[in-house]
Amino acid sequence: MTRSSYRLTAVGSGKGGTGKTFVALTLAHFFAAAGETVLLLDADFGLANASVQLGLGHAGDLPGLIAGRTPFAKAIVHVGAGKDGFDLIAAPAGSGALANAGETIADKLLAVLCNARNYDRIVIDLPAGVGAGTMTLAAHADDALVVTTPDPTAITDAYAFVKLMARRTGGRMPGIVVNMATGEAEAKRTAGAVIRSADAFLKNKPDYLGFVPQDGAVGEAIRRQKTLTTYAPDSPAATALGALAETLGGESRKRQSATSLR
Repeated sequence: MTRSSYRLTAVGSGKGGTGKTFVALTLAHFFAAAGETVLLLDADFGLANASVQLGLGHAGDLPGLIAGRTPFAKAIVHVGAGKDGFDLIAAPAGSGALANAGETIADKLLAVLCNARNYDRIVIDLPAGVGAGTMTLAAHADDALVVTTPDPTAITDAYAFVKLMARRTGGRMPGIVVNMATGEAEAKRTAGAVIRSADAFLKNKPDYLGFVPQDGAVGEAIRRQKTLTTYAPDSPAATALGALAETLGGESRKRQSATSLR
């Protein structure tokens, strides 16, 4: 499958509730602010909610694009203005239009994205969990991130994501981002639990890319349906995600381990 020269960044999580969508859309904003042309694709086929977090009444037409009914240019909506703006495409929020989508739909989506020629980067907000469609998209990404929290169930499910991606790709692993950590020590313990399991059972270690601290501005931005970079651009969480965007930036960059995003 030959695709255009954009960089594909996939943001996943082993379970819901880790802040995956928030991380994906904030990264999209930072990539755009850095001068990249960006498409954010909400691939949470059953429960797409990026448009809700952004306060948009229309999220584009992902089902129509996949089915061939809607051309690419008409299937997207633009978010923001000026250099901070990016394009978004999703299923209608709350519609469940693609709720039973699996690996076949993921393959069709990847085929459609081969024709996305106007972007430097496409950020995919993956469906939560480790379903076949989710792992197919993650395996095709240039950069795959798994977002976890210090919650024990989130850690367990993040390891499942790491394990299944490694199986799909012959050993390639996602980078780990710890969200909602109280501090660096807790974030390192959280990532360390996943890394130790991967080392013991998979004989390979995923990179720890750092953490996003607990920050009341995040919840308030979501309630106000604003991007964090608009509502609280100098907040600790925004600073952390800006640093992560810099780590992931550049066509020729090599992934580097980091002890903190701050």
